[in-house]
Amino acid sequence: MTYDWKLYLCDGQGRKFFGLGPLQLLQKVAELGSLKKAADTMGLSYHKALRMIKAAEEGFGCSLMDKKIGGERGGGSTLTPDAWKVMEQYQHYCQDLDRCAAQLFQEIFKSET
Repeated sequence: MTYDWKLYLCDGQGRKFFGLGPLQLLQKVAELGSLKKAADTMGLSYHKALRMIKAAEEGFGCSLMDKKIGGERGGGSTLTPDAWKVMEQYQHYCQDLDRCAAQLFQEIFKSET
């Protein structure tokens, strides 16, 4: 027997605004320098990806991406310092929760077998 869990951050009305999907999207934007390219590699439409970013920005109350519009060399996106901080905090929180979940799982379920 094993366990699995997923962590979503929600706003005051209980609507999810951040989780593994938005985290991976931000990581891809950092890697590829483009929201469109990041969305493509994840099999998301650009508009879905943009909605995910906007929801996260509203939830956190800060801008997560700096966007550069088109031009001769094309546009692009970079992450803001707030985005890097949010990503680090979320990952740290997940690691701590996983450590606690593993311990509880052992205490509750493995002691019975």
